This record gives sequence, C-alpha cells and structure tokens, in this order.
Amino acid sequence: MKHTAFSLSALLLSAFLMFSAPARGQELQTTEWKAYGISFLAPADIATEDDSEEGYIVYNADYYITVQLLAGEGFSISEIPQELKNIATDDEVAAQTEVETFELPQFHGAKLEGNCDEDRCVYSYLIAKDGSCGFYVSVIYKSQEEPVAEKILSSFRMEDN
Repeated sequence: MKHTAFSLSALLLSAFLMFSAPARGQELQTTEWKAYGISFLAPADIATEDDSEEGYIVYNADYYITVQLLAGEGFSISEIPQELKNIATDDEVAAQTEVETFELPQFHGAKLEGNCDEDRCVYSYLIAKDGSCGFYVSVIYKSQEEPVAEKILSSFRMEDN
C-alpha cells in the first residue's frame, strides 16, 4: 500500500511539474513606453534596447518586441490590413497568414503572423479608437507554438489622459 501511495504521489508531482514549468518559463509583467503612455505585458526578464520618442524595443533570449508610433501615416481603419500586408511583404516575412482584424478596449487592430528568418513573428497595427494615434508592433519569438505572443499583443493599453 505504501508503494502505491508513493507511486501515485510521484506521478502527481511529475504531472504538476510538467504542466506548470512552461508557465513559469515566460512569466509576464507590465512594461511601459513612457513617451506615449503605452503599456503591455512582456516577459519578466526583458532588457530595454530603445526607449525614446522614435520607438520602444525590449527583448530577451526568446522575444524581440518593437513598438513604433505611426506618425503622419494617416491610415483609415479600412486601410490598415493592406498596409500591414505591404510592410510584411517589404520585410520579406515568409509564410504569411491572412490579415486578421481585432478589437482591444482602446484600439482597432490588424495582425498577421509569419516567419522572420528562423523565428516566428507577429506584425500588427494598433489604431487608437479616439483617433489620437497609431502604433506598429512586431513580436518576434523563437517557439513555434508559443501563445505568449498573442497575450502580449492583446494586452496593449494607453494611459487615460
């Protein structure tokens, strides 16, 4: 009986570690681009490459996240899918998905996924619903089946003025 209880405990512990380890592997925390009052979730161990008026770039060994202001672009909501496709094609993103539009609390969005060299990537445009601004966002990541990139993109928020 003791052997069965020990085996069951070992099996439960193994299952717990197997399913909880990936969740601990990419813990997310809020990061903020202060120049424009934009915040989003990113891996907890990120380093900052650029935090200026021109852009906000953060990275770790698995993720490279770029956010840039769409200054003077003047895209209408109906134009962003084609414009996003154009930039991905110019950047030679391979195996592109169709552009998908989505809504966040403060943004109209469009995104596509593909391959950026050996990595996976998500390209997106986020246009503020109040018409005040727009942003280009790219998330480049190593894992083929990583749900974290989607969590990052869906977490974008603007500071209320």
